[in-house]
Amino acid sequence: MTRTASKGVATIVAAVTIAFFLLSLGKTASTPEPRSEVHAIWAHPSDAGQTPESVRAFVEQCKRANIDLIVMMGKGTDGSIFWKSRRFPQAVAPAYQSFDLIENLTREAHAQGIRVHIWLCDFVEGINGAAYREHPEWAQLNADGGITSTEPLNGGRPYGGLGMCPARRPGYTDQWLLPMIEELAANYPIDGIHHDYVRYTGDVAPDSYCFCDFCLKNLPRHALFNWETRPEERYRAQMVRPRIEANWEDSPSMLPADWEQRDRREKADFLLNGRTLPGGPADMRYFFYEYRVDQINAFVREAWERVKRINPRIEISAAVFKNPIQSARFIGQKWNDWTPWIDTFMPMSYRSHFQGSFDAYLDHLTEITTRQMEWIGRRKPLYVGIATTYLFREETQPLDDLRQAASELKALPATDAKNRAEKARAIATAFEAVRARLARFAPERERELATLVAAVAPQESGPADLATPDALVNLVNRLRREPPPGYLPPEKLAQAIAAARKAQPDGIVIFAAGSVTRENLWPALEAAFER
Repeated sequence: MTRTASKGVATIVAAVTIAFFLLSLGKTASTPEPRSEVHAIWAHPSDAGQTPESVRAFVEQCKRANIDLIVMMGKGTDGSIFWKSRRFPQAVAPAYQSFDLIENLTREAHAQGIRVHIWLCDFVEGINGAAYREHPEWAQLNADGGITSTEPLNGGRPYGGLGMCPARRPGYTDQWLLPMIEELAANYPIDGIHHDYVRYTGDVAPDSYCFCDFCLKNLPRHALFNWETRPEERYRAQMVRPRIEANWEDSPSMLPADWEQRDRREKADFLLNGRTLPGGPADMRYFFYEYRVDQINAFVREAWERVKRINPRIEISAAVFKNPIQSARFIGQKWNDWTPWIDTFMPMSYRSHFQGSFDAYLDHLTEITTRQMEWIGRRKPLYVGIATTYLFREETQPLDDLRQAASELKALPATDAKNRAEKARAIATAFEAVRARLARFAPERERELATLVAAVAPQESGPADLATPDALVNLVNRLRREPPPGYLPPEKLAQAIAAARKAQPDGIVIFAAGSVTRENLWPALEAAFER
């Protein structure tokens, strides 16, 4: 071949190569590669057990269900931690003092190509936990100086969760929580840290926390309600504009002159209901809400910075309430602000957080997922959180009603015939709502339950057997703990996942592994997550 011919062939080859390159660019621009949906699951230490063999079996089950990410609890709501901590040995759960769950889990999961995030319940502790036992001054306080675990729920029972103040420094945030996060990042080959309870305890008392001594001093300072320099001088708003609230920018004194003499409740009342400018609107609580948002934002940012300094490859993820605009007001959790410091958002879009029928939930799940991605501008991945237990309201509510009525019947004296008859009717009504489905999937349980329901009915020959309500409650408890296979329709899980997928999120995360086991849903999850 002549030099000229060779040159011609080379020119043709180059032209074809360039053409294919340009064609590929056009294809990429017009038909982007589909994103791979990530499958994740929240799990508790009890799901993995306390032996290498039980951890391996749990990971193998996750692998069969095409799970890409296990979010394993490392710090529970009672303050217990589940790794062999050198810095906080007093907080390690007794069952895990001699077994290193995280070491075994990361080894087994990574061998199967599964990532591991360690899940921390951030600002909640137990009344008997090490943190509160050693530092009761770290707890959030209400206007009466009470802690969150004293707040009443329906029926008068206490809330139980003990909220710790996110703002106080030195305090729980910088002396306990952040050092725990650093210890995990420095000592384990984990793939991520997962925030939960990264908020104030607003699910029980939204406007009641925190009014600890630190916050009563720090909130006014944070918003600069008064000058710390020349404190003896007070400044009134200068009325240079007719609307009084328009005269804010020259920093008039906003705290009452007797602020230091007021008690906790008086200060709390002013911070919620007071006026920033005398004669203006009662707008002081705006700063209360913003203060709480700023404290949570500061923690999320600092956790990110500390982890990334130790190991930039470790991700930060977060379980968050479904609406960041509303959760900012009620619990200080404005998570659409967190895109610089969170790698993956996992909104808890559980059915328990929605009203209406199951079909309504499916519609709302698609809608809220779309909005969630709008709120963060799709700047970070978002995995839709679906809780299996709450999907089955229609199947479980009658059982709960039956149990409640039986418990109330048990508390009534045998001589109270009228109210006992009313409770017996409520028991019969609840039983009829589950009878057909129970007979289909567990006929022996249906017969046993029918016998007990009939036994609590008023008897013409005398009072009903007072032991029967106990037996009824115990049987219903067993049914709730161990629902018969098929009683909870697995297609509901598939439908919820399909509804979430309509919004095209980056992944699905299921709450939780133990529930999936108890509710016989692993086959349904394997089918829904099939590649």
